[in-house]
Amino acid sequence: MMTIKKIITTGLLAASGAFVLGISTTQPINVNAAATTSTTKANTTRYNAQITVPQSMSSGYQIYSNVPGVKNTTGTPTTTVDSSKYNNQYVRVLQTQRAKSTTYAQIRYNGKILGWMNVNGLKQVSFASIAKATMTQYNGIGTGIVSHNKSLTPTTLKNGYANMLHSTQNASDGSVLYPLASLQNGMTAAIVQQLINSKKLTPTTTLSKYYPQVAHSKAITIQQLLTMTSGIKGTIKAPDDLVTEDQAYTNAIKALTSTNKHPYAYSDINYVLLAGIISKVTGKSYTQNLQSRILTKLGMKNTVVVNETQPSISGIMAVSYNSSSNGDYLNSQAVSYPLLSALPGAGNVLTTPSDYYKFVLGLQNGKVLPAKSYSKLTSYGTKYSGGMYVDQKGVKYNNGLYAGTGFNTGYYASDGNQHVTVIFLNQSPLKNNLKPATFFNKLNTVATYY
Repeated sequence: MMTIKKIITTGLLAASGAFVLGISTTQPINVNAAATTSTTKANTTRYNAQITVPQSMSSGYQIYSNVPGVKNTTGTPTTTVDSSKYNNQYVRVLQTQRAKSTTYAQIRYNGKILGWMNVNGLKQVSFASIAKATMTQYNGIGTGIVSHNKSLTPTTLKNGYANMLHSTQNASDGSVLYPLASLQNGMTAAIVQQLINSKKLTPTTTLSKYYPQVAHSKAITIQQLLTMTSGIKGTIKAPDDLVTEDQAYTNAIKALTSTNKHPYAYSDINYVLLAGIISKVTGKSYTQNLQSRILTKLGMKNTVVVNETQPSISGIMAVSYNSSSNGDYLNSQAVSYPLLSALPGAGNVLTTPSDYYKFVLGLQNGKVLPAKSYSKLTSYGTKYSGGMYVDQKGVKYNNGLYAGTGFNTGYYASDGNQHVTVIFLNQSPLKNNLKPATFFNKLNTVATYY
């Protein structure tokens, strides 16, 4: 058991102070009415910056609701707040304006406009530095891809070891593979939608047509499997050895309980059954369908499907770790290939963030599904639909994990792929016991607002 804290830092952290993402609730203080002197026009050039404390000042500059010395056309009083409350925080400069001898910048913090402050209290920084600082601040051991503008090259994040014993660092270039977990559901759902498009299935097709032995199968539809509202619950346990797809489907049916109740309730078994249906409808294995319909089409060359055969990978498998007050890289644990083989359609894929990023883009750019089909796939349910959560306006996301390990996966994608975040972790918990799902959301905030 390793107790030595040793982290590979790949990003820039603030020299002092804490970097905490979130919306501030600090209220400005009313101090005076607006002056009416300068008429200088604003410069709308935008950039990212970090709030700093000038050496000649004991605290930061004031943040004003209106530019000091510039006519306030709204007639509202000018209010202020001390910028020291945001020392070392990252902001987005929306525009600048000069008043007399001073230039002020209008700053936005995670989506909230704070006001105007002296540009001398700001240090321009890159998007990559903000994303990397977030990864290291929360001790996110893993790797990922973060894109804040689909027309720009995405930023690759990596931190810590994939295998500490062999000094192998986390990477997203194909040299290290990670278990995808429930993020695979989106792939399975996309294939189901392709079959619906070709009229080989319908959303109202019932489970009884393929697995009549499941209780209440006549009342369970493809749509309910896609939205986790089938009434099926249960957990598939790891078998003693690798199993075939057919054996996995049999084991899933043995493990499930069918309640005939239909609120949202997550269970991997829904998507294992969908994988089985794909095989029955096409006359080909789920693996063959996944390879031809998704992996080959998108050029996902570093993605491997685990079934009854020991997977052959050119890179290495990441190792799972735990962290505690005693340090990082504790309780090392290898991936269970038997468990992965028991989850076709719902967790039997090994891949990289870079490869999965291709899939996330492909879902919306027409390479996997036409736009109307993608829209349909994400509208079957109001909470979860087609392998992703759809309960936040303008964004789709999902989180995956292997219970009892440090492996966690997550992604966010805005409608149109303007902002995309894909993160794979191989250690948990994060700093201050931050939940992985919360961490993924924080990086999505960075991608959205910086």
